[in-house]
Amino acid sequence: MNEEKSKHKVQDTVSEGGTYLRAMVVAAHPDDPEFLFGATVAKLARDGTEVMYVICTGGANGGKDPAIPDNELIATRDSEQRAAAAVLGVKDVVILDFSDGRLEATLPLRLAIAREIRRFKPDLVLTHFPHRVLDIPMEASHPDHVAVGEATLSAIYPDAANTRAFPELLKEGLRPHRAREIWIAGNERANHFIDATPYMEKKVEAIRCHRSQLDNASSEVPAWVYHWMKWAGGRPGYDYAEAYRRIEL
Repeated sequence: MNEEKSKHKVQDTVSEGGTYLRAMVVAAHPDDPEFLFGATVAKLARDGTEVMYVICTGGANGGKDPAIPDNELIATRDSEQRAAAAVLGVKDVVILDFSDGRLEATLPLRLAIAREIRRFKPDLVLTHFPHRVLDIPMEASHPDHVAVGEATLSAIYPDAANTRAFPELLKEGLRPHRAREIWIAGNERANHFIDATPYMEKKVEAIRCHRSQLDNASSEVPAWVYHWMKWAGGRPGYDYAEAYRRIEL
């Protein structure tokens, strides 16, 4: 009996997901999609899913040299993000005009995300975990990540799905849309695992496009990426995995 229960638990937590016509990644900064979801995005694109990115800021705080003007760094990061997306097979990249380091789950942010959801009509949305988690490195709970996670959940429901929410969207010709699933970065209580092992080369290649965020001397992917993905793979028995909290609507 105990063996059957254990087997059932593993079956519930290890899944490659179904078929998705369209998937949307909503992230705070350029490079977040590749670091957090890169292998999953590569798998979805390979399986024929149209993938779109919505990046909420231009990433102006993601630089170590204060002498570089914000607009120059934003342009660099825009170029890097589009190159990385192309490596993974992403169809479109939208970068919103919110301020890096100052994101909150405000109505304007929810409106902007809901607009893209209604426009693209994703079956699946991937985004950040919506609160701080204190037993993992603090970078994972960057306040911008937390804000985007919460704003995206609110934009999915009720904003994008409710006819009466944000009537200006109806005036733009954008009818309500209800996503089928949400995959939230598995910072805690993950219940869905994607085998990232076959897609590690693609993920690494995409991360290396973000040269402004890496050690320019080597463009090496940080060791924590491998450590985190090995840890995530331990539970389902994969060499490397990306882990999620999966919500079905």
